[in-house]
Amino acid sequence: MKKILLGMLLPVLTLVLVTSCEKDMDSNPTFHENTTGFVLNMPANAANNVLDLLTTDQLTFTTSQPDYGGIPLSTNYDVEISFEDFSAEEPVYKVVASSTSATIKVSGSRLNDAVITMFQDANEGVTYPSNEVKDLYVRLHANVNGMELGSCYSNVIKIQVIATYQAPSITLPEDIYVCGSSIGTAWTTWRPMALINGMAGNFFTIVYLPNDAEFKWGTYPQQWLGHAVFKTIDDQAGADVSDNGGNVKVKNGGWYTLYIKGKINGEAIDYTLTFYPAQLLVTGDANGGFTPGTPSAPMIAPADNTGQWISAEFVSGGELRAYAQVGDFDWWKTEFTLLEGKVFWRENANIASNWNTDMGSEYSVNAGAGQKLYLTVGATEDGVDTGEVK
Repeated sequence: MKKILLGMLLPVLTLVLVTSCEKDMDSNPTFHENTTGFVLNMPANAANNVLDLLTTDQLTFTTSQPDYGGIPLSTNYDVEISFEDFSAEEPVYKVVASSTSATIKVSGSRLNDAVITMFQDANEGVTYPSNEVKDLYVRLHANVNGMELGSCYSNVIKIQVIATYQAPSITLPEDIYVCGSSIGTAWTTWRPMALINGMAGNFFTIVYLPNDAEFKWGTYPQQWLGHAVFKTIDDQAGADVSDNGGNVKVKNGGWYTLYIKGKINGEAIDYTLTFYPAQLLVTGDANGGFTPGTPSAPMIAPADNTGQWISAEFVSGGELRAYAQVGDFDWWKTEFTLLEGKVFWRENANIASNWNTDMGSEYSVNAGAGQKLYLTVGATEDGVDTGEVK
């Protein structure tokens, strides 16, 4: 079925009509979908050769514009690769490059990483067989640039490659901060998140967010990352989260635990954000010991961050052991104590026995029966929480 591209061809057609009005109108350019495909040429260095992708500078894929009725249109080409020959109804493939040029250059290292990633996506937990010769199928997908017209595919070529797994050069962040309309001093305080003990890239913090509160985050203060950076946001607390001009916005006010997880994906990091209801609890000797079946004692949250979290009276004396409940993580992964009146998160501390034995007396808080734990959370200008036992 023929279509006239009025938006793009009106100036051309006008010129044709003015200068060639006596010619047969059938000679005027008209667009038609390409149904026969177009030709993708074999890269010169891939013909009859096994390519070691890490030592290959680049591959050059060449083609010519599909026949859209003889009209010179700007065309976009996607280079698609697969371990199969694209004969399946819904082939599994990966796009490794896009270009509006009929000559498309793809670096060997980029193709190497794409092959590794494509294998790992299909074989979770399986080590890539480095130095093994693999058949790699390549085709081009074309369409008129910027328009949903002219979609068609080239022929498929087969090249043989050796890909090598490389440990990612990117590393997970050592710190994450949040800053917002109700965190410490509005849009000034960068509140440090705590690391979940022994789990690189996993951070959490407890914040009070009133109705319509907004915040941003970063791996360092003033980075100002927003909603769009998160691959997914999982609201398990009824916060009603949305994107407001790049800020993470919470419609429903309350106390929340924010859990941010970073996961390396090739040369990038995928971040996810989960909202949990905030929970702080006391366990251990002050709560009657670690006897199996003894429940932890929850602290009572204040109305907002101008008040204090307060525990129930301790049932016995002993060292204070307290924690934040973050999802399904064990209590010792999110434990805290008080160091010089400030909340100190366990993070990577190796505590086999207790704070006093393994970290030192300055980290150990002696709790007496009948006393309580009081915490001021999320209100200080430096973003550090404070507390006392009395």
